[in-house]
Amino acid sequence: MVDGNSTVAAAMPSRQRYRMLWALRHDRLSPAEQVLAQTIQGLTAAMPVSVWQQAGSAYAVIEKQLRDEGVTVRPGGSVWEVLHRLKDAVKGAVVYRLGTPSLNVATALCGPMRAVAVDESLLPQARSAGLKILVDARGTNEVQALERYRSLFSPGVVVEQALDKPGSLRDFAVAHKAFVFFTTSSAFRTRVARMFGPQAIVYGWGNDELRWVSDISRANATSAPADWCLNLSILERLSAGPLRRPRRPPVPIEEDVRYLAFVLSDGDNLQWLCGDFIGNRRYWDSPLRGKFPMTWEVSPLLPVVAPRVLGHLYRTATPNDGFVSGAGAPGYTYPHLQPDPRALAQQAAPLLRAADLPIVSVLNTNEGDLKETFPLLDLPEVEGVLYKDYSPYNRSGGRLLWRQGKPGLSYRFLLWENLMEPEQLAAEVARMPAAPRSDPASYAIVNVHAWSYGRIGGPLNAVRRALSLLPSNVRVITADQLIPLMQTYVRPS
Repeated sequence: MVDGNSTVAAAMPSRQRYRMLWALRHDRLSPAEQVLAQTIQGLTAAMPVSVWQQAGSAYAVIEKQLRDEGVTVRPGGSVWEVLHRLKDAVKGAVVYRLGTPSLNVATALCGPMRAVAVDESLLPQARSAGLKILVDARGTNEVQALERYRSLFSPGVVVEQALDKPGSLRDFAVAHKAFVFFTTSSAFRTRVARMFGPQAIVYGWGNDELRWVSDISRANATSAPADWCLNLSILERLSAGPLRRPRRPPVPIEEDVRYLAFVLSDGDNLQWLCGDFIGNRRYWDSPLRGKFPMTWEVSPLLPVVAPRVLGHLYRTATPNDGFVSGAGAPGYTYPHLQPDPRALAQQAAPLLRAADLPIVSVLNTNEGDLKETFPLLDLPEVEGVLYKDYSPYNRSGGRLLWRQGKPGLSYRFLLWENLMEPEQLAAEVARMPAAPRSDPASYAIVNVHAWSYGRIGGPLNAVRRALSLLPSNVRVITADQLIPLMQTYVRPS
């Protein structure tokens, strides 16, 4: 378990050994049934018998692990059958209307009221099931719910979820008795994140990435992209043992060479890491993975919300796979806008220890500066920082700062469709100095855009193309090899 006194540690649930999980095919449920299933799941996640939403990718991997461990995963038939089996955990229902703010209001109230959320279309079945209507939330919005029910919601965790995403993440909100909302108002978002702090974690997604993360950062909070997550209330309770990333061997220094590390972006994205990342031939299941050194960003929040996902990545890594946190610690947040960056760094420390991620990727606003990573570099858990500007990621052009003998290195190059292609990257690398014992410009990191190059089979195909074009005196290593190499040979006195 993550230690420390941060709100992350306080919000981390105890582990659970499940005896049985009632399985429901997520894609076979209507949106109203998905909401109902998630609220049942959230209410029972801390119990030995709960609900599992069957889907592919990492969810299928974890389901197989559970079956192999002797957990009974039994088809639930219908969501109403599952409700009947677990009715002792439910005190009643909160009524809402799909597509309206009452959906988020109902989701938020289910946890503290021990209720399930019932769309108005399901009221006849709810009455037949003997559900008592505790609250009719139709016509109530999130602002009104906050004013009326503020005392019911737990601190530390907030969920922002769009109304057109009824089928995801809501079990997690119920399990944490978290306030749930969606807004286009920056002022309201910042107010909510600050209200449920200090250093709250806001799971979900907003209407605009830059605005969403900026609003949350101004509250000294952290965003956690999780809007399509399933089963998070179960995943966070599964023990995974110590999480230890595979160690890459130290790199012997050579004369007259340049050192380069390719790092895949978007490792802050929990819903991707728990979903389409594993099992996808563009990413973790690419036939190219392991054929050349590649660094993968992974969220330091995974030890809290999905430790088995991170454990699976570490166990199935090849000798050519390296890992760094990404982007940000404890989650996606802009240092430039944080009122108290040292508090957030202290919150990140136990997570980085638990995830075994000493190299931290930071994404900052364009107005920010490498010096704003010093609170992270001051942590004994951190050996170095990889720095991105918001747009483009390599805006700082490879700038390097040192703090207590630790490098903060900005991205110099990209692999990103229509911004920097393999041919341009190779030409830029050829202009680098080749004096790795004395010139830090002999080292560079390349951000590989996760969502580019789908037309050629994924970003690893672009990396392979770039490798074929690089000068012969370039040595490609992982970022967790590059940082120690710089510390050894170009560290300032």
